[in-house]
Amino acid sequence: MIVDARQRADAIDVSRSCIVQAPAGSGKTELLIQRILALLAKVERPQQILAITFTNKAAAEMRQRLLGALKGAAAPCPTTPHEKLTWDLATRALNRHGDHLLRNPSQLAIQTIDSFNATLVRKMPWLSRFGSLPEMGDDADALYQQAAETLLAKLGDDDHGGRQIRLLLRHLDNNVAGVQKMLVAMLQRRDQWLRHLLSCAENSHQSLQLGLEELCVEQLTHLKASFPTELADELLFCLNYSLENRDDSSADIYFSILPDCTFADLSNWMLIADLLLTSADKLRKTVTKNNGFPAGKENKTAKEQMLTLLNELDPDSMFIQKLAAIRPLPVSGYSDQQWQLLQALIELLPILVGELWLVFRHRSQADFAEVAMKASQALGEVDNPSELLLQIDHDLHHILVDEFQDTSRLQYQLLNTLIAGWSAGDGRTLFLVGDPMQSIYRFREAEVGLFLKSYSGEFGESGLELQPLQLSCNFRSQQGIVDWVNLAFADIFPAETDVALGAVPLSRAVSIEPLLSAAACQVHPFIGQNDRAEAQRVVDLVKQARAEDPDQVVAILVRGRNHLREILPLLRQNNIDYQAKDIDPLTVRPSALDVVHLTRALLHRGDHLSWLAVLRAPWCGLTLDDLVLLTADTSAGLIPTRLGDERIKSQLSDDAQQRLERVWPILQVGLKRVGRLPLRQLVEGCWLALGGPACCDDEGRADIL
Repeated sequence: MIVDARQRADAIDVSRSCIVQAPAGSGKTELLIQRILALLAKVERPQQILAITFTNKAAAEMRQRLLGALKGAAAPCPTTPHEKLTWDLATRALNRHGDHLLRNPSQLAIQTIDSFNATLVRKMPWLSRFGSLPEMGDDADALYQQAAETLLAKLGDDDHGGRQIRLLLRHLDNNVAGVQKMLVAMLQRRDQWLRHLLSCAENSHQSLQLGLEELCVEQLTHLKASFPTELADELLFCLNYSLENRDDSSADIYFSILPDCTFADLSNWMLIADLLLTSADKLRKTVTKNNGFPAGKENKTAKEQMLTLLNELDPDSMFIQKLAAIRPLPVSGYSDQQWQLLQALIELLPILVGELWLVFRHRSQADFAEVAMKASQALGEVDNPSELLLQIDHDLHHILVDEFQDTSRLQYQLLNTLIAGWSAGDGRTLFLVGDPMQSIYRFREAEVGLFLKSYSGEFGESGLELQPLQLSCNFRSQQGIVDWVNLAFADIFPAETDVALGAVPLSRAVSIEPLLSAAACQVHPFIGQNDRAEAQRVVDLVKQARAEDPDQVVAILVRGRNHLREILPLLRQNNIDYQAKDIDPLTVRPSALDVVHLTRALLHRGDHLSWLAVLRAPWCGLTLDDLVLLTADTSAGLIPTRLGDERIKSQLSDDAQQRLERVWPILQVGLKRVGRLPLRQLVEGCWLALGGPACCDDEGRADIL
């Protein structure tokens, strides 16, 4: 039974905008395809629809499945309900547009968010100031490093940040590396702070103070809401008793009700935190005179009441967690010294961004954040749109965003600008789908809180109404696995939603696949760390599964690459073939690298590094000292020339001369045969003659042969 059938039907109602929370295995991609097909049956031109996702793989899969659905409309109508629905929608889409969609699939705008940003930048090069689009890269740390180094080099130039740099260095005990690391980290996140810095430059102090106070007030509001109100009277009594018996100035404070949630009340909540929590932010188990409960019979009743209160409080409750979370907050705001340091950063960071821009231009490279910011710049502002935004507003009627939980604030703002001209009832829709429990792009500044905020029913500054929909059916896993996940993760996920912190409660799934007879999930515990034994257990389980069903696919999931160090060799020893994309490449295997260097050395006498690697490889094994002697005279020509020079070889150690007496003639023969033999035959013959097979184990020989 499809318990979320109503939600799925609402999701393909193209008259409304929706945000769909779709957990793993819930058929999210199929739902997106059905939504696009339903839109295609309505729009005049396919280009009026834009589907955005976050990876090239996801975009390619979406395009492939959409085209597959359109092609499948030529086949007889399927019998299963969801396939029949897709077939019906595809048929309507083709009836609307004919076979133009299949003959010209480029009309279907399915792009990654980075690709869409690049498209905007290409259309407005004079506004983005890029000209031709620069080379893109996922890792721009080298560019950030260069910009930070260039800025730090201006230490003595007060007109270009020198004074601010000196202040930062003084604050960090002249730790230049620390300042550089901090500047690089700021550049990595400039899409989060740059717009605020430039818009609030004149009243930056006030903006920062207000931001700090708003953060504290939000934390206090959540804290007070989580307090068990039935314990209020007991807490107030114990708090007042404790303050009355303390020696500090807090003895004059008295509470008749719980503190409010204003910034001024933060210090009062700190008193409650000091009463209930230890220095390690754990719930106290007892109290002493230091906590305001002196020894003596006259204090016994109050102390017993305090211990009763501590016993009634749950140490793992949300209240205790949030009480501990407020302790690092600044009670009095920023100090004068902190204001001075913040002002230096406010003045310095725009200069740093300027240096990064110069690095981008010089190297013709940029990062995704820069392209995204230039794309936003190309669109203009909501109240001052560019010609490009006006054109897009006219042409684009429907936007679909996949994996919306991985949206950054900058990308959110881009979507907000795109829909700024939309109004209720104009027929244009926004469709957001994702799963906040699967947010994985934090390193790309993704904020799952944006999904949670939008799920409340509104999007952007215009307040576009969204219908929240929750999918719960799981079509991927059998009931035993789904039930185990629901049970095991119930205590791992937070109990309540927190937009600011990105806290997401568990969304329980309902399995469509029936329960199988065998145990769905098994735990194989080990006492202490024993990587070899764990790896052997994994391999044994793989062999058992393959014996039961040789055609089934078995997956091994690990948290990190280092967990595979023992598993992969055991798989190879047991002749178990596997696929490990970007995990176990031949390019990092020593035996394979030796053959690569041998190939390069034979093909290019001037490949200095490859020749040194060949002479260092196990079949020759020259020491580093001998290699230094061999290359010391820079005027002696290429390494093959030096190997043929008896004068140079005589300077090497006796051991090196004996090794070269065997190896060099083999390499000479190989060099003479270049171009006369097929490359494989040339390299393989040379490798065998050098004794390559004897220099590697069975695993290494298998990699090569």
